[in-house]
Parts: sequence; C-alpha cells; structure tokens
Amino acid sequence: MGQPHSIAISAAPQAVFARYEAVETWPRWDPEVLEVYLPEGLLAGARGWLKPRKGPKSTIIVTEVDHGRSFTVESPLPFGALRFHHRLEATDTGCTTTHWISFTGPLAFLFAMTAGRSIEAGLPQTLAGLKAECEGTEPPAPSSAQT
Repeated sequence: MGQPHSIAISAAPQAVFARYEAVETWPRWDPEVLEVYLPEGLLAGARGWLKPRKGPKSTIIVTEVDHGRSFTVESPLPFGALRFHHRLEATDTGCTTTHWISFTGPLAFLFAMTAGRSIEAGLPQTLAGLKAECEGTEPPAPSSAQT
C-alpha cells in the first residue's frame, strides 16, 4: 500500500461522495486530471479512461464501490495494475477523506518506485482541490515542488 494522504472536509461523507460521482467535474478540482470519461458513472464494473496532465491516456475500471464510504479505480499496467483508493470517514464536523495508491503484479515494486512517487506527490493537491470544491472555497495554489 502507498502512503495514505488525508484531509478534513467540512461536508458530510455523502456530499463528498456526490463530488466523486460527478465524474465530469474531476478535472475542475483534481489538478492531476486533464480529462476523464466514465459513461456508466461511478459503479462497480464501470469502464472508461482518464487522461492525466502528465502521462498517457489510460483505461480505468471501477473495481469497488461502497456508496458514501469508499471506492477504488484500477488502471491496467503490464503484468499488473495501478489502484487508486478513496475512503471517507464521518467526523463531528464533516469527514476525513483519504486517498492512496497501490500497485499489483510482479512489477509492482518497480512501478511504485518510478511512477508511484510522482502520483503520490500529487495526492495532497488533489485532496486540497476536493476540499475546496466541497466547501465552496478556492483551492490553494500548487506548491513549486509539484509544478
């Protein structure tokens, strides 16, 4: 498992999950996403593609959904997969949202050491953008280390 990154959001888990379900808005709040296409929506088994700002367009498959609580999206890699995990936990003031990545397959260690570091470095900005989207505020400017 990759390093989990979390952020407190002043919104109920169901409200945050609704932002995830509005797939067409991901590029608005996730600075790492240029375009995304998931015609069946955020449902287990749904297939589409995602074009990150850096890197090639990739197939994505929604592998798990626990509505209002969590979901996982997988992107096939040679001899394995990259998984993006998303979890919401209710708090007294809204929820804590956690994102992390993992790799599967015999080359997982190699992908984790190369692409994994770059992907993980972007997770704090993604979470900050989601927080701003849910709370109706402006997201913070990207740090110079991520631009």
